[in-house]
Amino acid sequence: MEAFEILSAGGEVRQEPATPVVAAEGSRVQRRPMRQLSIRDYVRLLLPFLVLGVLGAVAKLKYPYWWPGTDLVYFLADALLVAMVIGVVLELTAAKPLVEKVSENVAQKLIGRGLPAELQARIKDIVATGLVRDHYVKSYTFSPPQDGRVILDVEIRFEVRNYSDAMLDYAPEFRGETFWQPELRFLEYGIAGKKIHSFAEDNLFSKVETANDIHVKRVPSYLLPKVTLSPVAADAKAVCQVTWRYRVAMPEQYCDTTDFAEATLGATVQLQQLPEELKFVSGGDDSLHHESGSQSWFFDRPFIPGQHLQVWWFPKKSR
Repeated sequence: MEAFEILSAGGEVRQEPATPVVAAEGSRVQRRPMRQLSIRDYVRLLLPFLVLGVLGAVAKLKYPYWWPGTDLVYFLADALLVAMVIGVVLELTAAKPLVEKVSENVAQKLIGRGLPAELQARIKDIVATGLVRDHYVKSYTFSPPQDGRVILDVEIRFEVRNYSDAMLDYAPEFRGETFWQPELRFLEYGIAGKKIHSFAEDNLFSKVETANDIHVKRVPSYLLPKVTLSPVAADAKAVCQVTWRYRVAMPEQYCDTTDFAEATLGATVQLQQLPEELKFVSGGDDSLHHESGSQSWFFDRPFIPGQHLQVWWFPKKSR
């Protein structure tokens, strides 16, 4: 899923141990594979070589030996047969890796020309992104403050689409800081009308790993069943719908940072329940759309891995 980091919003809150921001591993950005060819595509590519081979075979078998130019005709027939074999072998084995290598080198020259190699690599990762999240909604439900802390129930929903040219596998992932005692309550994901994977709190417990050295509790994607997504160009209904629910215990005056570990088109923050003594705000982004009195904050822009948004909550009256 995504990591979340809690930052102090004021000087009156007692200090908590600092933790590093850990990025989610979810569906890692990989080089986009070339489109898988259909049987018809292969036939079109191999047809010229097969025609040459057929002509060579016909000349070899049907040309009478007593006709003039026999040696030349048989020589040309052998050459056509050899050309067919070489062409078919190269087309099936060497052409695709060669095109991928050449395109990669060309992209390196054209993308971010003149920039340092590290920035070019980052741009290439973004361009090669295949899986993209959409309709991302993060909802918050607060309990009344008690002893300076609140119980926060969070629900995250989004859709995943495959914008590459090949079939891709996907499984969600969650990471949370152990300082806030994250409790995973529910996970459901899959393609509507097909196989849906659901995990209640008891089922998720066996999927949780804790990295004590970096104070992170996570559900890695490799422990979850994969969903195979067809390209949206081939199947517009191939959409993986994901729902996460978890609970954390946090100070009554803090902020939540949502780090986007996957490419995401827009994001909505919703407030489901807030005690009267608390105030909840979000901002810091020109793309934010929020009406006075509304409990929704919509960020109308794409997010790439490494970007984030923030929300804050604090008591209305200072203690």
